[in-house]
Amino acid sequence: MADYDRTAALRDGSAKPAGIDLTYIVSPPSETFWRMLKFDEFDVAEMSLSSFLIVREQRRTWTAIPVFPFRAFFHTYVFVRADSAIRLPSDLAGARFGLPEYQMTAAVWTRGVLQHDFGVPPSAMRWFVERTPAMSHGGQTGFTAPEGVSIERVPEGETLLALLERGALDAVMPSPYGGMTSRLNKTYVADLVHSPRARLLFEEPMAESVRAFRAHGFSHINHTVVVQNRVLEKHPWVALNLYNAFTAAKQQCYGQIDYLLRSSLMPAFPVLEVQRRTFGDDPFPYGIANNRQALVTLVEYAHEQGLVTARSRIDDLFAAATRDT
Repeated sequence: MADYDRTAALRDGSAKPAGIDLTYIVSPPSETFWRMLKFDEFDVAEMSLSSFLIVREQRRTWTAIPVFPFRAFFHTYVFVRADSAIRLPSDLAGARFGLPEYQMTAAVWTRGVLQHDFGVPPSAMRWFVERTPAMSHGGQTGFTAPEGVSIERVPEGETLLALLERGALDAVMPSPYGGMTSRLNKTYVADLVHSPRARLLFEEPMAESVRAFRAHGFSHINHTVVVQNRVLEKHPWVALNLYNAFTAAKQQCYGQIDYLLRSSLMPAFPVLEVQRRTFGDDPFPYGIANNRQALVTLVEYAHEQGLVTARSRIDDLFAAATRDT
């Protein structure tokens, strides 16, 4: 699990799951997913939702709990060259688009928004992926390019940043989780933010986030938490106890969020006010009921984009004990 402030109480032990001796191992999300996909390493783990949908079809014996520790509006992370003629999302038709890998959940959301909100389907772009087969989620799930989609690998020794700066790529979406170095990634959000030859596609990312939320009623869920079926078969109560502990940790974080007013985020007050007015007092909702439409949309996008062959029933993804949340 990553080092989220919403899970800090689980890390320091001030929130404990009843009946469970929890060892919290801090790990960059992309590495956690890779370790689970390759080695099936943990009893409980943070997991990419798109990878989870893919491996469920492959009969991987994991079940999720409706905890969603990371969510955002990932299309607002798209960068283009500073001198690019691309000004609108619709200008991406025909573009060379780089990203860590095609199957990642943030990319599923970004492609879905570009297609359904701005009229640019995945087949209208050429895709370039930075991660190698050995160090990628798709390399562990056997991912292949969907029909009608062009996917190429970034040349060895190159990065998304270097290719964008040189004009060999037209747009880039880096791994969206900043601040933790991962063995899988070479290009980070901060690299693009600080490059004088790159700029955001959406010049006002907060305004676009607010637009997307008001248009659809949800933010984009990126990760969930999975539990090994062997654990749940022996101790079915584990699912709900974990869910309750994650919820308690999140509420503890919310109770301390005013610390941002003392942080180095200078416009912290207006940022918090925009968040409160737009997303309410719980911008990271857990539970199935509060997230059903977002989950239905993600499942539809994953099916539409050729990552899965069937649309999962939402309730079937989650442990039985958590289905009333």
